Amino acid sequence: MANAKNVRVKPVELNINGKLYTLKYDFNAFIELEEIYGSIDEALAKLQGEVVLDKDGKPVIIKDKDDKDIEKRNISLKALRDFLWSGLLYGNENITKKDVAHMLEFTNFSEITEKMMEAINASLPEKVDDVKN
Repeated sequence: MANAKNVRVKPVELNINGKLYTLKYDFNAFIELEEIYGSIDEALAKLQGEVVLDKDGKPVIIKDKDDKDIEKRNISLKALRDFLWSGLLYGNENITKKDVAHMLEFTNFSEITEKMMEAINASLPEKVDDVKN
């Protein structure tokens, strides 16, 4: 059985086009993602994207905004939209995926993904301890 005492779900505020939204990944958000992807692990894998390989089968390395080496990934825009949608359901239960897709633009992509990852990380346990019976 997992020990989830260290889960620290907290909402994150996100400003999109001058409108303030609340992102929160509670059980309902994760259930929605589970229904779409089959499991939370699959959903997270889709969000992280597939590593891009060069002609020799090695990961393509790029620099991030802090000039650190990272693996280049093919990001799924559908997964990004699905994650944003499920996190926005907390304060907007009637919001649709189409509504969310209209919010996304390449100009706000980085800010939205940073806030989304902050909210997701705030919803997952830091460490899960297994208790043996």
